[in-house]
Amino acid sequence: MPLIKGIVRFIWTTIWSFIWLTIVVGLCLVGLLFYVEGQAAPQVLQSIVVQAKEVVTGQVAIDLSSGLDTITHLATDQVNESASSRWETNAATVYIDTTDPTFVEAYQTAIANWNATGAFTFTLVDNASQADIIATEMNDSTSRAAGEAESTTNLLTNYFDSVTVKLNAYYLYNSEYAYDFDRIVHTAEHELGHAIGLSHDDSQESVMESAGSYHGIQETDIQAVLTLYGLN
Repeated sequence: MPLIKGIVRFIWTTIWSFIWLTIVVGLCLVGLLFYVEGQAAPQVLQSIVVQAKEVVTGQVAIDLSSGLDTITHLATDQVNESASSRWETNAATVYIDTTDPTFVEAYQTAIANWNATGAFTFTLVDNASQADIIATEMNDSTSRAAGEAESTTNLLTNYFDSVTVKLNAYYLYNSEYAYDFDRIVHTAEHELGHAIGLSHDDSQESVMESAGSYHGIQETDIQAVLTLYGLN
């Protein structure tokens, strides 16, 4: 009898030790996440929870080979641009290539907000062939980004030839990610910032933080544009 009690006690102690170890490790990982990602951490954590739910419910399969890379890019938009590329002058034309009313309003608001800074001027056009920048949308769960910016650059001058920015409806319209209209506008401002030539800036409060939606255009963003275009 004492032997059986000892075995039961050992098993019980082992189980509780494992539970407490799991809790401690989980708290440490969450703490590390907030330390590394800063204000983007809630979005990253929420994205992980959503993906875990999808796996548990069988909506997606587990891909361990890409897991770490996926987690790294959850809060970051995807940018295809040359370093320090810009337009020849601090002005560009934009064609809004979407009929989604929320995205149209978000782009229009973001353009108005950038224009109000006086650092860069976006002009809306009615024909895509007249546009330097195409502002459109996508619905892609594989991108792990709320927005994207793609550009082509003249290698001789390092000036942009064209830029396409996209808002990703998969995340922006998914209630699990808690995007309200203001955050959608900030995402549009962020992608248009890339279309101006700005890179990510996680060193201070900025619309160009890699999370891309927690702040609107800041004075530091205005100064970055003025510096890029030699207007200081």
